[in-house]
Amino acid sequence: MKKSTITASLVLLSTLILGACSNNEAANEEKLTATTTPAIPVNEITVTPKPSNPPEKNQPQPSDRPLTQTFDELEGGVPAQTGTLTQGEGYSLYIFEGFSLNAKTGRLSLVKDPNYYADIEPLSSGYDLVSLKQQGQAELSANGEPNDYSGELIEHPLGYAELYLQTSNANGLVDYMVWKNQAGESYLFHTHNPKGELSEKFAPWLMVSLSTIEAN
Repeated sequence: MKKSTITASLVLLSTLILGACSNNEAANEEKLTATTTPAIPVNEITVTPKPSNPPEKNQPQPSDRPLTQTFDELEGGVPAQTGTLTQGEGYSLYIFEGFSLNAKTGRLSLVKDPNYYADIEPLSSGYDLVSLKQQGQAELSANGEPNDYSGELIEHPLGYAELYLQTSNANGLVDYMVWKNQAGESYLFHTHNPKGELSEKFAPWLMVSLSTIEAN
């Protein structure tokens, strides 16, 4: 074999070897990339903290008045009592032991006998007193001829009533009253005080309760 032929063969063999090594290195790089790079990209997860729930609002107190208040002895030797501030629909008042207020209906009554009660109705500004009087006379006429005690009420917890109609018969007393407190808030009271042993317990403290009504 000629020397030039041998030299050419060696060059070709070296080229083939170098090419094979390059191919192996490329294959190894692809293999390494394939094993180190996940086939499915991992999405970034952002955790958004949930907003903390706002603290529950406390049930608003009817007013800034104390939760309890002691009222002095009443005329006739009625012992002093402590009233508890109680919430109605848009107003509050002090009620006493043995009484219960239905806030939804506005009825203040004796627990022992609910036939002793007063219905409380807040009046909007601009009410028609003449119309209310006609309504009261019609309402009370079933129990007899109404008496009109409107005006100043001597030694009475309410002190003054714009309208005070009352009927009295063998079954007891029924009142229809329009009253305004010192803040200028007006209320309509329908009271039923049947004759019986509970009457003396009911009437005095009922009127004290009504005299403490204030709007929220």
